[in-house]
Amino acid sequence: MKRYALLYMFVVPLIVGLFIASAPTSADKFIVEDGDFLDYGYQLYVNGSLVETRDEENPVQIVIGTTSIIPPGLYQHLIGMRNGEIKDKVDISPDDGFPDGIYAGIALTYYNLQIYKINGYHHTELPTGPPARSFGYWVLTIGGGILGTAGAIFLIYGGYRFYPKIFGKRCMTCKKSALGTCKNCGRAFCDNCYSSGCPNCKGRSLIRFK
Repeated sequence: MKRYALLYMFVVPLIVGLFIASAPTSADKFIVEDGDFLDYGYQLYVNGSLVETRDEENPVQIVIGTTSIIPPGLYQHLIGMRNGEIKDKVDISPDDGFPDGIYAGIALTYYNLQIYKINGYHHTELPTGPPARSFGYWVLTIGGGILGTAGAIFLIYGGYRFYPKIFGKRCMTCKKSALGTCKNCGRAFCDNCYSSGCPNCKGRSLIRFK
């Protein structure tokens, strides 16, 4: 029985963890991460003059993190932006600007930096409420919750029932409060279970707790 109790105590949390890890997520539709395909726009100013405008009709389209066509400073601002988010003003220092080209080593200012799409999902297509959950997701969530609760209960009961040392000195036979330990094998027993000697080693001397 102890073997099955240990197996249950370790397997159930593992199954619940796998259920949680496998639950579907739509985070990639909402927040910019490395490797995402982006559509975004801005107005770029250099030395106070407008030099480039990219809007939704003519956006910049890149796979972020795999290209060097954007300044490192702009990359840092794009990472973590939400789909549809607008940053009114982004200042890029010369050190974080273009490494080469006509604007190399020049301070840059981006106005109205906005994400239009992440991986093909336009920001207006995203749900305004909680993301839709499939039937399978709810089966996994509810089933995982039930298994997790059962596992927690069994863990507490198993420790109390089979490993009394965790919860104090209890009789190794009947699980009632122990009055002492066998002098020979060191196991705890109550007076009733030790009345005919130690059930484990047949010892005859009970060292009572102080």
